[in-house]
Amino acid sequence: MYKICVFSTIYSYRWVKKCENIKIDNINLQIYIYDDLSHLEKLFLEKVKTYDGVIFSGQIPYLHIQKQLNEYFSTIPCAFFDITERDFYYKIAEIQYKYPDFSFKHCIIDFLYKENNYLSLKDILLPEDFPYILGDSIDVFGLPNAYEVVYEAHAKLWEEQRIRFSLTRLTNLYTYFEDDNIQPILVTPTFDSMQITILEIMKEIEVVNLMNSQVVAGYLEFSMSQNDPAEIEYRQIALYKSILDFNRKLGTSLITYRSAIHYELITNYSDFLLITNNQQKCSLAEFLREQLSFKVKIGWGIGKTLQEARIQAEKAATYCTGSLTESYILTKENHLIGPLDGDTSIAMKDFDNDKLEEIAKNTNLSLLHLQKIYGLVYKLKKESLTAEELSVHLSISVRTASRILKRLEEFNYASPVSNNVTRAKGRPSKLYKLDL
Repeated sequence: MYKICVFSTIYSYRWVKKCENIKIDNINLQIYIYDDLSHLEKLFLEKVKTYDGVIFSGQIPYLHIQKQLNEYFSTIPCAFFDITERDFYYKIAEIQYKYPDFSFKHCIIDFLYKENNYLSLKDILLPEDFPYILGDSIDVFGLPNAYEVVYEAHAKLWEEQRIRFSLTRLTNLYTYFEDDNIQPILVTPTFDSMQITILEIMKEIEVVNLMNSQVVAGYLEFSMSQNDPAEIEYRQIALYKSILDFNRKLGTSLITYRSAIHYELITNYSDFLLITNNQQKCSLAEFLREQLSFKVKIGWGIGKTLQEARIQAEKAATYCTGSLTESYILTKENHLIGPLDGDTSIAMKDFDNDKLEEIAKNTNLSLLHLQKIYGLVYKLKKESLTAEELSVHLSISVRTASRILKRLEEFNYASPVSNNVTRAKGRPSKLYKLDL
């Protein structure tokens, strides 16, 4: 059973509540009402750990949480109820029937932007007949004062007598016009489009669950300066005890197998992310450094099968060449991550955080994600990545990684390049050359 929560204002609840009547197997839907955006932040932080997915009633709350709480936003599938072309043209037919003098060039439509292809209206109308819009990008809804910006855009056009109709997605916009005798026309998602959104987020949840069900193996090998049976036995016992103590401390359940001078661990992907702090810092390595007087090589392997994960883990351990206990990861795509020392941004001479902040502002992407991507490029010594590679290293879905790369491409911070590596099945993964 997938648990999905829906965040709505009291104004939007009038149409959002229709989603409670949507009958989809394995879905448990709960609606929460928020008073303002600060209240929404508190609710989101409270619910994000207990639900599998989140749906927002519109663009403003979605973009606000994406911007303000991105580190939590990116850990769970999120979406917002959007207006489809079918919803839009159904409403336009209704408006034209009710108002025979309706014309597009004498109205403002605040939910048209390039991200939804202007609902194909640009393909139908001549430029001189196109309606007024807020701007070419959905980003305007992510501004801190988005409600005021939308209202002022409508009010200015009314004041200048350029329009006779206001089409809006904001259910509370009418409250801004109460003293002006202006009644905006509200356009909301239909029952069918809400059902489509719920089904889409259900698919994203299934993808996340599939990732979490990947097999992860650990390979722990302790160092031996000489072939001393008594010392080997001591180190075996000491390491095994430390693994048990670590399990109790963190609350994980690492399945442990003992061999001559190494141990094998088996765990699930979600526990692995917990142990490695989303593949950034290995808490097991830290714990063993404190508990043991000898070095331990820790390799983590991710695979589709247990055998594949074990092979990757043993390979990863060979990269532990330092003098202290350290940890590396080798994914099923043979991508090496490590050492997991927590320094994800890496001390790089040419690291320009001001530049990344500028890119974050231009693209509306998370600065933390950009820093991780930059650190990843530096660490792997490769400038080109696929969405699949990015998803593994950032612990996000492939779909989200693809959106990030496409967003960077849109602003000329990434460009698609020829990918000569093909997969056994399906199309080759699209490769992007990054320019950060």
